[in-house]
Amino acid sequence: MITAASLRPLRVEQILRLLPDIDAMAPLRASVVSTSQVGSAVEPYLTVGKRFVEATDLRELVPMAVARFTKHLVELYDAAVEALEAMERSNLAGAARALLRAGRREEAVGRDTAARAWYEIALQVSEELRDRRPEFEALRRLGHLEATHGSLESAARLFQRSLVLAEAELDSESAALACQGLAQVALARGGTKGPESWFTRGLQFAKDHPRLAALLMIGRAEVACQRGDPEAAEAALRAASETGLDLADAEGQARLHNAWGLLDVQRGQQADALLHYQEALALARSGERNLRLEMEIRRNVCHLYLDWGRLPDAEDEIRRAEEMAIAHNLTRDLAHIYILIGKVRGRQRDETGFIFFEKAVELCRGREPSPRVEAEAYVEYGLFKEELGERDEAPAYFARAREILESLGDGTSLARVDEQLARAPSA
Repeated sequence: MITAASLRPLRVEQILRLLPDIDAMAPLRASVVSTSQVGSAVEPYLTVGKRFVEATDLRELVPMAVARFTKHLVELYDAAVEALEAMERSNLAGAARALLRAGRREEAVGRDTAARAWYEIALQVSEELRDRRPEFEALRRLGHLEATHGSLESAARLFQRSLVLAEAELDSESAALACQGLAQVALARGGTKGPESWFTRGLQFAKDHPRLAALLMIGRAEVACQRGDPEAAEAALRAASETGLDLADAEGQARLHNAWGLLDVQRGQQADALLHYQEALALARSGERNLRLEMEIRRNVCHLYLDWGRLPDAEDEIRRAEEMAIAHNLTRDLAHIYILIGKVRGRQRDETGFIFFEKAVELCRGREPSPRVEAEAYVEYGLFKEELGERDEAPAYFARAREILESLGDGTSLARVDEQLARAPSA
């Protein structure tokens, strides 16, 4: 006879092995992850796969998962039908906008591959329009997806195409947004001259759009921090605060405080940076919550504690970020978090930290691959090995990162990895 005492909760990894990784099971798989628990005793080397779920609780998860999936499908079908009705009325602009809405809905739940499909159809429809605004948005949306997944060359082409069209149509706001996208791509490639020039050009288009101008100023400040120019960064942030971020704009204010935190880190003022990050978090969580921004700020806090040498605080903060990433199924962010925990373990000379790098790599190879984050995981894995004195093992991880970056065509990051390989013992 089976009793309650004889039932044992299952590990997340056990459950996911039994549930096929197919669309029909995706909502239930996501629910398993987001509702998992750490168990009675917190394990220091716990990753998401080792968390627990009561199998009997899945009975209660099923209707919730079905309800979320159904709501999502209804929204997609509504957008699809709206697009068809618009086409029937020869309203191609309305059809393109409906398709873009469906893509944004898919992107919001982390289904980037599906979002790309909607955006590509929207782009095809919008190319036939006299009103080019839907085409600008489709190109930018595709550009952001490509950049997120590490295809920087493709992202740059999409943003550049959007910019050219926006300039031709005298659409200053769309042109400024395209410049912002190009600046972010240039930042990901490394260096500061490229991003600085794109932010500056974007500001020329954003004269009549104060909030967008303020966000571009914040971008310039972050570039100034990277090149070690705190005076220019402070000037840009003060200009941003005076340009177009009112007190009701919680997200904009959060981005501003986050940038002040980065500047304080640059100046070695860790306590002030922490206060700015805490204010940024409070703002990001108010109003319409921006999960991606909140995760970005939380990772900055983690880096602050790590660089500050406050390793216990770093781990506490990282674990809080992990809980959030798990609860909201932010897989790419979770991979970043495990890389950070691995770095903490390296500072502690704890060889079992390899668990977190391995998990980060695994997450990057899921349904929505993240090759750029995977390459980062391998680079940090190699540095982790060096920190433990296992220098002969590090080149293999750097070489794997190099293979991924080469496939992405990222010459700048390749050069940095080649520097690591050049100083490795086997080089």
